[in-house]
Amino acid sequence: LHDCIADLAMSAASQMAAAVPWRAVGLGALMLISGVGNFMSFWAMGQKISGYPMMLLYTYNGMYALVFLLLLVSRELLATMRAASFNPQVDVSGAKAIGQGNEGSCAPGANAGTLDPLLVRLCGNRKQHRFYLVMGLATGLSLELQQLANGKVNPDMQSILYQLYLPFSAMVASMYLRKRFGKWEILGGVLVLGGAVAVVLPAGVAEGNRLVWAFVYGLGALPLAMACVLQEEVFRQVDQTSVLQMSFWSTFYGILFNIATLPIAMIPNMVYEDGPVFPHGASFATLMEHQADGFRCLFGRQPLPHGCSPGAWLPVVECALSYGVNVYACMALVREVSAVTAVLLGSLLVPGTAVASAVPALLGLFGIGASQVMPVTWYVILGGLLCVSGIIAYHGDAFFGSAKTKAKGASCGDNDGNEDTDAGTSCSESSQESVQV
Repeated sequence: LHDCIADLAMSAASQMAAAVPWRAVGLGALMLISGVGNFMSFWAMGQKISGYPMMLLYTYNGMYALVFLLLLVSRELLATMRAASFNPQVDVSGAKAIGQGNEGSCAPGANAGTLDPLLVRLCGNRKQHRFYLVMGLATGLSLELQQLANGKVNPDMQSILYQLYLPFSAMVASMYLRKRFGKWEILGGVLVLGGAVAVVLPAGVAEGNRLVWAFVYGLGALPLAMACVLQEEVFRQVDQTSVLQMSFWSTFYGILFNIATLPIAMIPNMVYEDGPVFPHGASFATLMEHQADGFRCLFGRQPLPHGCSPGAWLPVVECALSYGVNVYACMALVREVSAVTAVLLGSLLVPGTAVASAVPALLGLFGIGASQVMPVTWYVILGGLLCVSGIIAYHGDAFFGSAKTKAKGASCGDNDGNEDTDAGTSCSESSQESVQV
């Protein structure tokens, strides 16, 4: 009897281990670690260079976008030269991959080492690029709305409102990708939302909120959810889409949006950081001078402008690095599983950051003093447990579902490796006619 129980336990453990998508777990861990690092460095950045929120928004995004571009160009040039060395007749700038070359192809130009035209491998085809443009504008709009609401909404309330990212993602996936969510998915989403709220709600969120701007901040999660779901759609339509390519171009268009809308800051009391940046409004010349002051601070030009401290460049670089890794990991996770699952795992950032804030050694890496250490409270532990339980429950069919359900999920996964096979979507729905952007 003892041996029988042991065999059953080992068999159950083996089945659960086999059901765990370990690559997705690794990407989720990378996304969580980089997200915590981004939060810490963002806070440190605000202490070193205060009063320049709009300039910092497009600057640190531009830093990691430049790194993405350099990596993308280097990868494709090396891949092209390597392919040309095996086939001297290959035209490096205009070569075509075998069986590829038209926009309707199921796998046009994305992977390093293919022989698509170099420009296609760097930029994507027309269909991909339309998606990148919409993603970038949506992300830029989301960041802009949340930046404008900053200072007018309690930080803890911001953390709660940001969790609208999850139901918005599920709503957009349901409408755009026509996904259906079963009882396990709904239960998991509710637990994750409850866990994220439980981390910050007991600390108090009633003070320092303006109703209109709280609505604006919450609404900012909607275009971000749209961008995340569009990522899944691109990976599904063009299976070999490069995460690096998508990361650069979507970020690039987001930066252009943020720069183009910079004059909004000229409106009195529109942009805040520890108070209004321009309480009486500003002319365009004043706005440009203010942006220039921000860059003088970043490069340490003496005399340092108002709100600037020596060494301001370090937390800015740390923020760009951590946020860039976070963006890449999130997109790779969307490709590996689904947009909604990526958002679910991202919700662990709330309790994860609260735990990290209690470790002096981690705070010290970002130049944050011991006086800023926040002890881990019972509601942080409760919130973390609820979030983890919610993520497990969301994939409940994989762990607790019937053999028929698992077989069906595996069958779908064989056909579309980049889809979340536990998200309640049937195989026939997975191959639905693609929607054009």
